[in-house]
Amino acid sequence: MNPSADCPYDLWDETIEFEGRWLRTKQIRFRERKSKHEGVWQSSHRVTKPANCEVDGVDILAVLHKNGQKFFIFVKQYRIPMKAWCLEFPAGLIDEGESVEAAAIREMKEETGYTVTKVLQRSEGVQGLDPGLTDDSIQFVTVEVDGDDPRNAHPEQQLQSEEAIEVVLVECNRVLEWMKENEKKMHIEAMVYSFAIGYDLGQKFKNL
Repeated sequence: MNPSADCPYDLWDETIEFEGRWLRTKQIRFRERKSKHEGVWQSSHRVTKPANCEVDGVDILAVLHKNGQKFFIFVKQYRIPMKAWCLEFPAGLIDEGESVEAAAIREMKEETGYTVTKVLQRSEGVQGLDPGLTDDSIQFVTVEVDGDDPRNAHPEQQLQSEEAIEVVLVECNRVLEWMKENEKKMHIEAMVYSFAIGYDLGQKFKNL
């Protein structure tokens, strides 16, 4: 990846320090052009991004409609780097030749067992996940799931053998309240928590 035209740094001597099946780590020397400060930046990068794809993966904002109620669909996944269960959006990497929307539909089926009824929207551009550490990036896809559809009567996950994932349904109108009740029982991914705060604020502003 080349630096943007308005990059405030001189960058040189980029080297690969480690390369594995899923990740490579790099370091690069930099000089801030105004202060002339020099240093070394270390970073982590996926090696799985498909050619001609802007981003590595997709995160899915899924709303389940069932019996007249609305739920957000999250997943609780055991993450070895955190050594803990983490609450996340359904998500995954994009396969070669796959659209972002198709990846979202596939990952929803695999991780939650639910069949997507309707794709509502997809974000554009590049949404970085932790840009001080990595160039790992996603786009968001928002979907609806009809829980009264016979295909979703008894959803069955299609997990890979190394995955430990549970489906978590949270009523939309109490999503932030639920987070506060459970934030000490598991790690809640920052994106999920910020989404809950934003959704709660939106509901409050709507009622002003």
